[in-house]
Amino acid sequence: MSVRVRTHTSLWLWPNLLSLDAPFVAVLWQDFLARCYPAPLHPAGRCVLGLTVWAIYLADRLFDIRHPPAADESARHAFYRRHSLSVAILLTGVTLLDLLLALVWLRPAVFVHGLWVGAAVALYLTVFAFWRAAHRYTKQPVAAILFTAGVFLVAWTRTPHPQRTLFWPAVFFCALCLGNLLLLETWENGRSTKRGWLWLLLLALSSCIPGFSAWYMAIGLSAAGLALLDLRGGALSATARHVLADAVLLTPLLFTPLVGAAPFISR
Repeated sequence: MSVRVRTHTSLWLWPNLLSLDAPFVAVLWQDFLARCYPAPLHPAGRCVLGLTVWAIYLADRLFDIRHPPAADESARHAFYRRHSLSVAILLTGVTLLDLLLALVWLRPAVFVHGLWVGAAVALYLTVFAFWRAAHRYTKQPVAAILFTAGVFLVAWTRTPHPQRTLFWPAVFFCALCLGNLLLLETWENGRSTKRGWLWLLLLALSSCIPGFSAWYMAIGLSAAGLALLDLRGGALSATARHVLADAVLLTPLLFTPLVGAAPFISR
């Protein structure tokens, strides 16, 4: 059954359609990480992460619409198809600003590590743009890993013994991101997630094992919210579930007052 896309888009959908939800989530969890596992966080690190994630999502959407539209094309893809030129101009501006800030403002250590992540992102975009057979089983896991790497990049360069301190927080966060991406993919394609809610519930319960820290509680609450959406959200529209699936990743806002301010450096 085809989906009719309205010419007038509701205001509350614009952040999702413009892919602004992903950079906001990334910067929010980056800040939350610096609060839970104190590490200096420069304004440049926040700005560059947000712009980089935004550019990646814009580019990924433009790659997606290179192919003819499907009969059941999502509202988001239809939006990008109608406004492809405007999005391409926006992507150019975001990318140039991102590069300028990274070259002028980032600390050398973060910049060098960021080059490796940037190379991996470029490879990701290239492979999945031209090798459609790889989409089904590998795109979401790779995207979750790269998203996690971006969020953890600054903390990893400033934390003593990061493998010991940040490895498991990164694993749990990556699992949460993967759950979110897999749900969005299956809902968008009209497929059943089968027991997706069960795996997310297990993630929520396992988040209690490391102790009742704010980081793991936020992950557990987000995972439980995704599980509930998958289990009981069938009556909602695909667009509404997509927006809510990103909204449940905002749980750090509930715990921020409990962990104080992130270490902040103006330069």
